[in-house]
Amino acid sequence: MRGPVWMPAVLLALALVAPLCPADTLDAIRQRGTLIVGVKSDVPSWGMLDRASGEIVGLEPDLARDLARRLGVGLELVPVLSAERETALETHRVDLVIATLNETPERRARLTLVSPPYYESGASLLARRDEGFRAWSDLRNRRICSRRGSFYNRPIAVTYGADIVALYSAEVALAALRDGRCDGFLGDTAVFGVMMRQPELAARYEMTLPPLYPTAWSVALRKDEGGGPLDAFVSRSIIDWHRQGLIGRLEDKWGIPRSDFSRRMEARWRQ
Repeated sequence: MRGPVWMPAVLLALALVAPLCPADTLDAIRQRGTLIVGVKSDVPSWGMLDRASGEIVGLEPDLARDLARRLGVGLELVPVLSAERETALETHRVDLVIATLNETPERRARLTLVSPPYYESGASLLARRDEGFRAWSDLRNRRICSRRGSFYNRPIAVTYGADIVALYSAEVALAALRDGRCDGFLGDTAVFGVMMRQPELAARYEMTLPPLYPTAWSVALRKDEGGGPLDAFVSRSIIDWHRQGLIGRLEDKWGIPRSDFSRRMEARWRQ
């Protein structure tokens, strides 16, 4: 017995709106001929806008470029702010995110965070030397700028009583610190390590508090990519980055202090 005449049209519509299964995504990237990656454009050395060329450059864009090279496709970089990273994945604006994204249990529940991690950092505070911050408890009732979407904003506000002002980008937060609108700038040790190599910043500011919450940085995919071909491809690539010392070479290229993490991972994966 023949089914209703509308059934093929309904099935076609469902097929068009159904999300890609993991096996389809890697194939779709190859067929499209372009890998689309969300990266930061406001973090010096990690992902920043080159004013001369108008392109986004930095360590993480270089990692995205290596993934595209391995796939034999072109690369499109999409700038994402910290608070936009998950949305960019969920709305299919990007195929994956390499954007200073720390691993947390909450993010692991919502996203696929590819193993192994490619970097690690902790939370620290950048402040004027005359502010005299010597312990995290000194943040109580002080106005502290940070970036929206940073996982450590809430625990530091709750634990140490800081008045956290979450701003759109690292550039805006640093400008607020310079203008005196904030007493300190809460951020990643890996990012501040780059900033403190600038003589004009090092002359006025310091990073004296011991790092909190050392956390891995992961390449993020949509949740349904877990265990699929794209997850496996990115994982193998990260292992190669560590084994070949690529992270360390890119640290040198972009003026990022060599991290204990990159040295440890290089030694581990070369065994």
